[in-house]
Amino acid sequence: MTAHTTDVPEPAAHSYRCEHCDDSVPHEHLDVKALVESSRDRARARATRMAVVGAAALVATAVLASVVDGPALALAAVGLSALGWVLVTALALVVAGAARRRTSDARAVVAAALTSAGLTPLAALLVALLAGGWTGALVAGATWLAAGAVTALVRARTWGTLLLTPGEAGENARARAVAERGADRPGELRRWLVQGLLVAAAVALLSVVPATVIVLVPLAVVVAARTAAVSR
Repeated sequence: MTAHTTDVPEPAAHSYRCEHCDDSVPHEHLDVKALVESSRDRARARATRMAVVGAAALVATAVLASVVDGPALALAAVGLSALGWVLVTALALVVAGAARRRTSDARAVVAAALTSAGLTPLAALLVALLAGGWTGALVAGATWLAAGAVTALVRARTWGTLLLTPGEAGENARARAVAERGADRPGELRRWLVQGLLVAAAVALLSVVPATVIVLVPLAVVVAARTAAVSR
């Protein structure tokens, strides 16, 4: 007598089963609250680091300039650099506002960046003519860093508030924070540092050869345009 048996397939040894929802389809669960808080904390920490570095650089270069060339030149370099930064930033914001009414926000940001890049050598020329020299150049670069750090602090506070704001703007901000997945943005710190170094170099160069401003203006615009194209 022959016995007939039916082979019963064994269950897969490594079948997927989600511990949160018991789903068998591979997926992930995101802790939105944790990601939003992480984005806010990272922005705050990044701005704080920038503020510490910017303040230290400004104090160190101002003291050095006071010792080498006197406090009057140091104060003049700080004041002129700060004035130049304010004017450049204000004009860039005006251009961004005008462009935003005619085109997309992304293009408005690019227009503001190009405007800022083109005007920065002119601000450096102002410092070079009235408080030039290598110490003035160092002070100018440090002042630019300090001003950028203040902007970063304001932006971090605004970002933290926006993440908690109800409505479409808040939802878009939270979606962006979730999309970042807790990743940091070291490029922002690098751009900030490079900008301060370039301002210092421009002031030093223009102190010796002021006419080079006619080369620096279009060069700065081209570099800004290429940077914007790469980052898009």
